[in-house]
Amino acid sequence: MSSSPHDALFKAALGDPQHAGAVLRSVLPQVVVEAVEWPTLTRRPGSFVDPVMRERHTDLLFSAAWRDHADALMYVLFEHQSTDDASMAYRLLRYKVRIWERWQAEHPDVNALPAIVAVVLYHGATPWSAPRSFGELLDVPASGRPALDPYLVEFTYVLGDLPNTSDDELRARVTSSLAKLALMCLKHARRRADFLEILGNWADVLRDVFRAPGGREALALAMRYILLVSDHVEPEALQALLDREIGLEAKDSIMTAGQRFIEQGVQQGIQQGVQQGERGLLLRLLRKRFGDQIDASAEQRITAATAVQLEIWTERLLSATTLTELLAD
Repeated sequence: MSSSPHDALFKAALGDPQHAGAVLRSVLPQVVVEAVEWPTLTRRPGSFVDPVMRERHTDLLFSAAWRDHADALMYVLFEHQSTDDASMAYRLLRYKVRIWERWQAEHPDVNALPAIVAVVLYHGATPWSAPRSFGELLDVPASGRPALDPYLVEFTYVLGDLPNTSDDELRARVTSSLAKLALMCLKHARRRADFLEILGNWADVLRDVFRAPGGREALALAMRYILLVSDHVEPEALQALLDREIGLEAKDSIMTAGQRFIEQGVQQGIQQGVQQGERGLLLRLLRKRFGDQIDASAEQRITAATAVQLEIWTERLLSATTLTELLAD
């Protein structure tokens, strides 16, 4: 499984058809939205990402019935990207072929293949510049293109471009509160120094998420993501915002459970990162906790530490009051 906090938020928040459908309806062409019977949207098991790429990419697959042809399925391949990828169209083609191969194995007597629409949710810092159509990747002389086009593979994927989507558009176009919150976090949490102010402006969405069924766990997921990716948000400040904005009726539970969400999120994120060799994540969180105490000597100790040492230090991160206490043998 991928260790990226972006993957964790994407899969957990948008792996549910209710929330995924809200996002997909906001980015797909209207003619497609109107042709799909959205209550039939179902997540399909499995991943079609290459095993060697599993640490950097994630994918979700959904199926749904056509509104005027209930016996036929269409598939939506849902990807997310935090960086531009020049070979995205080729990657998606490989995923599509794997989906069709599985379909044929499960339906040996059916000749027709289901349509597959690929959607890429982009939340990177720079503009998306990769070719949107597969045909653009083919090295074909311009003079021969018109004659060859009928014999070439061609498809275009849908790009959900978060950096070029205003917050007002997200609020208006996405109907699920959890999906709104997840998209807003993917868009802003890593880069905006004023992220807590932005989050405060979305307090109504926070409250909607918290009060929905399973809302406590959903909110924990978003808070965990924020703490793992943001250099500008401290746990105490985030907790204060939750206490203030969620509402008095939930204050007692937030004071206890909310802090547990944050602590568990930090703890789990560090442990996952260490297991994957991401010592930089531990260093970043130590800098947030101890500031200038993390000097070259401390960095060298962490870089040279064994897996056992890293596990011990990780367990101490939330309880140690000084860096010396945390790094003690």
